Amino acid sequence: MLDKINIIPYKREYNGQAHAYVTERRKLGSFLSKNTAVLLMISLLLGRANILEGLAPFGIAFYISLLVRDRKYSYMGLFVLLGMFTADVNTAKYSIALALSFIVFGVIRDKIRFKTLPTAAVASLVMFISGIIYMLATELYVYDVVMEGFESVVVFVFIYILSYAVPMIIQRANRKILSNEELICIAIVSAVMVSGLSNIVVGTFRIKNIFGILLTLVFAYNGGASIGASVGITIGIITSMSSIGTPTVISIYGFSGLLAGIFKDLGKKGSVIGMILGNAILTFYINGSTEVLVQLEEIIASSVIFMIMPKAMMQYMEKFVNANEHEIDQTRSERIKKMVHGRLKEYAKAFGELAVTYGNIAEKNRMIDQNDMANIVDEVAEKVCTNCGMCRSCWHNNFYGTYNDIVDVIAYLESYGKIKSEKIPQVLKKRCIKINSLIDAIESRFEVYKVHYEWQRKLFESRQLVAEQFEGVSHIIDDLSKGINTKIDFRTEVEDDLYVAFDKEGIPIDKITVLEKENEKFEIAIEKRCCFDRKQCDTRITPIVSKVIGREVVRKPKVCKADEDTGNCSFTLIEAEKYRVTTGFSRVSKDDRGICGDSYSFIDLADGKYMMALSDGMGSGERAAKESQATISVLEHLMEAGFEKDVAIKTINSILVLKSSEETFSTMDLSILDLYTGKVEFVKIGAASSFIKRANGEVEAIRSTSLPIGILNNIDIESFGQRLNNGDFVVMMSDGVLDADTAIDEKEKWVMAALKKLSSKNPQSIADDLLDMAIKKYGNKIKDDMTVMVSKIWERR
Repeated sequence: MLDKINIIPYKREYNGQAHAYVTERRKLGSFLSKNTAVLLMISLLLGRANILEGLAPFGIAFYISLLVRDRKYSYMGLFVLLGMFTADVNTAKYSIALALSFIVFGVIRDKIRFKTLPTAAVASLVMFISGIIYMLATELYVYDVVMEGFESVVVFVFIYILSYAVPMIIQRANRKILSNEELICIAIVSAVMVSGLSNIVVGTFRIKNIFGILLTLVFAYNGGASIGASVGITIGIITSMSSIGTPTVISIYGFSGLLAGIFKDLGKKGSVIGMILGNAILTFYINGSTEVLVQLEEIIASSVIFMIMPKAMMQYMEKFVNANEHEIDQTRSERIKKMVHGRLKEYAKAFGELAVTYGNIAEKNRMIDQNDMANIVDEVAEKVCTNCGMCRSCWHNNFYGTYNDIVDVIAYLESYGKIKSEKIPQVLKKRCIKINSLIDAIESRFEVYKVHYEWQRKLFESRQLVAEQFEGVSHIIDDLSKGINTKIDFRTEVEDDLYVAFDKEGIPIDKITVLEKENEKFEIAIEKRCCFDRKQCDTRITPIVSKVIGREVVRKPKVCKADEDTGNCSFTLIEAEKYRVTTGFSRVSKDDRGICGDSYSFIDLADGKYMMALSDGMGSGERAAKESQATISVLEHLMEAGFEKDVAIKTINSILVLKSSEETFSTMDLSILDLYTGKVEFVKIGAASSFIKRANGEVEAIRSTSLPIGILNNIDIESFGQRLNNGDFVVMMSDGVLDADTAIDEKEKWVMAALKKLSSKNPQSIADDLLDMAIKKYGNKIKDDMTVMVSKIWERR
């Protein structure tokens, strides 16, 4: 036998040095990251940047902007100070400002959460106090106090500019889209950084001018004339402020940037030519000579750098600058809209004419008309009288008398359905020797024509149904054409803001379309990669859209729909309705048999409508359930398809009338609530009364006396309008509940009294309590199918 061997598992032991090494390496990598290098460069350049020959507020503002976001950037103050040491500024004063900034925004920041406005105000105050402290320690002049006030204002403004630019540098998300504000603020910060290159000269080249021209070229080439002019003017302003000189450099940079953007279609060479022409034209116009204000050598040096810049870098810049250009050709859009509107109008007219054509087919008013009467008489005479010995006497000698007597028999048969012996004309009885055979033949032929008449009536009703459907389709197409022709604005600026907002949050969005309809309501269609039912549209996207447009939005439809070809998810956000609604229901079948003859529905419709429907089938059991289910199912599909309620109800009535030769009918109780206005419309066809319980406890009854659908070809549709307020309830029920109290004639009284007593604000509890009360009034026996549906409306907060 083998000996048992105990195997001890291997366990690696270490003293934590590897972990410490990795941690230190990560810290070093974080310190030497690309973002950190950029921040160091910006700190140095903004520390060097100065205006009016000695004021350097930009580095202080940048240091404060970093401290507000994270205390780990405290060391950046050293690089700001280093930049100031390399420039001709008063480092003592700004050292005081950096120290005060560290105390206020580095230490106190943990206790107070600064926003942009308070940060700018406190930073401005810190700058002013620092200047006053320095002047009190040296010499105090009124002029210096005024200049400190000006410098404080510059810090205040620059903090706001940095609030857009700094997040672009320090955030980890890979931004792909910039807003116009972010783009302009980055251009301003870049211009200030360029001014930090003042007094740096290589040979005859001033580095500040070279990078200023290069920056203008890059933005003009990627952004076009407007961006090029804006950036050029910004650089010109900062350049003229950094050294007290001629302000004409502002116009030169701005005009040169404009031409560089105009000629960008010719490529990089075109932008360079535009820059040179702009400088030459404006210089000659200003001083009337060939002496240039911006040296041609500097423009050429910038142009060379611009020309050799990698294509990938230019595409990267273009992605930022041009990401917000979502232009729509309004002329083509209007033309396409008119073409579609005209075509839909033609379709609507065609279906309308079909409806009129089918509707004009005359209905046969009598079962037996004159032609039918003559045919029956001929057929009876042919069958009974041809071989009779009295044929000559009856038909040749007394034609009119015999004919009229038979017509009278047929008319009596049509009226009463059966021929009685005493109703047969006496002359015909005496003359006809085959009276029984004659009566049998008349009844036989009459039955044939009766069946024929029934089929004709069915055919007529079917045609009328088709006519009503054509009319309904005509109305839908006509409404669609009106909807297309309505004034709809494509809000591209809102689309741009949404693209930027989603890009900030790192949410990839493929397409956004924002429509503003005539009622000033937004409709936002979004297409994005599928999130595989993680509900990103509700948890992340909807809040961002609501924040950007300043209005609460909700997703429609509630179910996500993914494109099978692209795998993308598309959905629409609409403005949230003023009111919200929730519905509770409770029902029980007769004798608790499990199959209830009542059917119900509560669904959202288009344009902020909410439908509540209840149908009670004839009798109880499976047959009643099928009738009511068919009624509710067809109603749901027609209403969701956009049919008007009247057309939908008439269609259901026609279907029930034509469905079977047997008697089939069901009630229809319909409530349509407008969630924007709070108006509700009740439509009742043979239905039990409904009730409105107000928030103050008052109860109103909505009654109807119309017949159920499926009995008559033409039905009367009764509708009642009411206005609902916050906290109101709509209570709908079948007649099994309403008729529970057999001791009173006015059935609504017990329900109204019960609703007043119920104090619950939960619609489900109210439905359950009402059903329990109805069962108790039946003596704890369920004598009919019973359904209660309660909907509560409240204002959206």
